[in-house]
Amino acid sequence: MEQARTSRIVEAGEGLLEVTVEADGISCMALLTSLGMSRASASATLARGLVSRSVSRDVSAGTLGGTRAGEALGPSDVVSSGHAIRIRLEPSHGPGPCAKEAAEVLWEDPFALAANKPAGILVHPDGATDPTHTLAAQVQAHLAREGSCAVAQAVQRLDVPTTGIVLFSKTEQFQPAFDALVAGHAMGKHYLAIVRGALPAGTRLRFDGPIGRDRHDARRMRVSPTGKQALTVARVLGSSGQTSLVLVGLATGRRHQIRVHLAHAGHPIVGDELYGGIARDGSAGSSQGPSRAGSGGIAASGLMLHAWHEAFDHPVTGERVELWAPWPERFGLLGYPESRHSSAARDILAAGM
Repeated sequence: MEQARTSRIVEAGEGLLEVTVEADGISCMALLTSLGMSRASASATLARGLVSRSVSRDVSAGTLGGTRAGEALGPSDVVSSGHAIRIRLEPSHGPGPCAKEAAEVLWEDPFALAANKPAGILVHPDGATDPTHTLAAQVQAHLAREGSCAVAQAVQRLDVPTTGIVLFSKTEQFQPAFDALVAGHAMGKHYLAIVRGALPAGTRLRFDGPIGRDRHDARRMRVSPTGKQALTVARVLGSSGQTSLVLVGLATGRRHQIRVHLAHAGHPIVGDELYGGIARDGSAGSSQGPSRAGSGGIAASGLMLHAWHEAFDHPVTGERVELWAPWPERFGLLGYPESRHSSAARDILAAGM
């Protein structure tokens, strides 16, 4: 990574990043962009006087571009090996709405966090619903509870009925680095889904039909020759009755991609009212209510799609990050408990889909 050739992070905390420069003769602008900032973010950070030479950590002597330790640096100031640079990470705007309930946070560092999204809420406000009834508001409640002044911005999306991992940026300066990570598909993200049809365990599935909008229903997408390229891969973990549990990976990120590809192949996700999901008893339809699963008559409903695993190289620190969401309870109620399927799914991920 470029960052490894130009600097080394020595401290990262709430609102503060300190790095030791490990390259000679680079501008402060180049240093900030090598850390993952966009040029616009780097320019704004420098213009606001948020970059300075560290008083306590600098191992070099003399002045730097006419400035002394502790004074703000400008875009054209040149830094060299041994210089210690302090970057203050200040939010440019106030926090958004807070929910009463804080999000379940799966992982967090000074730059980002991952939250476990429950079913039935938006990731971020859409202007038409209560802004506090969103995952973003729950994440902001978590940050407020922790005494953090960070403003979280979602860099991933999940449909309202889908559950699981959603990544948030905590700093304006480094959000473009996380946006680029997601947009470039430079991460592995895997879902669990319960689908219609009894499929043999271990079966590999591959779907590459292009995906475009359904001209007859604005809510839906469909496989279409004029759509955008899309690739979904899956492995069957097991079956129960007329349904199967599959582990799904995405090579592209089209809207409703997993739901569209599985439905087009004749294996719609259980509980998917938009794409023809079914109830646990095997009855088809687009408006299924809660179904009954198991001899205990336990009610189960909703879309059986869960963002379970995510792995990526951190765009700022370079560290490998691997995230796991809890196994969804509703999957266990439909005959797919974690104790029976989690190990097999992890083995598949370790070996490659």
